[in-house]
Amino acid sequence: MTLSELILSVGDEKIGIQNLDDCAIALDYSAKSGTKITFGTNQSIDLNGTVKLGMVIWLDREAVKAAIENERKNPETHSGTE
Repeated sequence: MTLSELILSVGDEKIGIQNLDDCAIALDYSAKSGTKITFGTNQSIDLNGTVKLGMVIWLDREAVKAAIENERKNPETHSGTE
């Protein structure tokens, strides 16, 4: 299953986005072990972990910036009601 198929199957209304740039508490880079990111979330927890499943998805920063700018300039073409 691709990410697009997963999102389509779950539905936009059941998906939230939390940008790590906005919620990072600490960023630590080590050449040996890579980058460690500590972040905060408002997701509640139960015995299984967080109530909602969290996933980390890495996107090309410039592609996201371009997509947001395109949406801002042409909101009628991306209304999600196609």
